[in-house]
Amino acid sequence: MLSSQFFSAPLVQYPKPWWLPALSLLITLYGIFVLHWDLKPVVFMFWWEVILIVASALLRTLFAFDGRPYFENLGQRLFLLFGGVLMGGVFIMFSVVFTFKAFTGNDYSALGEIVNETRVMTAGYVMGLAIHYFGNGSFRKANPAAELMRSFAHLLVLLAFLQALTMHLIPKFPELDQAVWVAVALVVLKFIVDMLFARVGKPLRDALSKQ
Repeated sequence: MLSSQFFSAPLVQYPKPWWLPALSLLITLYGIFVLHWDLKPVVFMFWWEVILIVASALLRTLFAFDGRPYFENLGQRLFLLFGGVLMGGVFIMFSVVFTFKAFTGNDYSALGEIVNETRVMTAGYVMGLAIHYFGNGSFRKANPAAELMRSFAHLLVLLAFLQALTMHLIPKFPELDQAVWVAVALVVLKFIVDMLFARVGKPLRDALSKQ
């Protein structure tokens, strides 16, 4: 009974984990201002989140029933899954290429101190799938092509903006490579893009309208 009430709540019924952008922002700002991260851990966390976005997109695609029995559109889902693996690999490669110039110098000690943050981020994505996709039943009516393309459109916009920041701003001002504000700019830019694609306002409006 309690489980049924939980998954029927308006904020839980929304098919996307609308709270993930805030989680990602808080984790990274905590690292910058409390753990005193430089740009390297911030960029690594970005790489890790790109991998999580790709993995989530592939799982959502594989289990998107589109209102049909499980095996009816299995061939389509497997075809999209194969293409998604290839496209996802390209996005991950580009995320590394676009941001690798941030890794100047020989001090990588901070990368060994972000294990807990990557675990929390991974747990957030797992919870997002468990609650907002499988738990609330969104997977039963989800379209596999839409699930894949929506996630990759998110990554495409994200990488386009981040390329401008990391491949043009940082090389133009190399003395700012370790500056806190450059890392914050990177994080805030990503947060804005994440918010737009998560459409955070819609589930909140729906929840308020039903009170």
